Amino acid sequence: MQILYVKYVSVHVCVGGASRETGLISARKFQDTGSIERKPVQGRKRATTATEDRYLSIIARRNRVATVSQLSRDLYAATGTRVSRVTVSKRLHETGLFARRPAVCVPLTSTNRRVRLAWCREHRDWSMDQWTTVLLT
Repeated sequence: MQILYVKYVSVHVCVGGASRETGLISARKFQDTGSIERKPVQGRKRATTATEDRYLSIIARRNRVATVSQLSRDLYAATGTRVSRVTVSKRLHETGLFARRPAVCVPLTSTNRRVRLAWCREHRDWSMDQWTTVLLT
């Protein structure tokens, strides 16, 4: 069935809790355009393409200690696209990469390793009763 002409649009009940005004706006939009699809949104275009975003993610994963400024320079050298540090940081956040400081721990000496291994071997065969007296902090 084809609808050749719509003279009147009656909106009595709007489904989904929308107001009557919303229904009227939708009906008017359908009369004018023949569709209720949204127009493309306005706004600033993205500074990087999807390919450049992928490239940033790859080089950030390859060089884990690179700063955002270095990644920005690498992107400019590879593609000619100049972007700010903030833009690079946002693109990395979108892919799940966040700046984190590495955990600092004291390196174990051979003496430390030997003592730890000896302690483990001494306590390897302890029963549950023996472990209940130990307070692990």
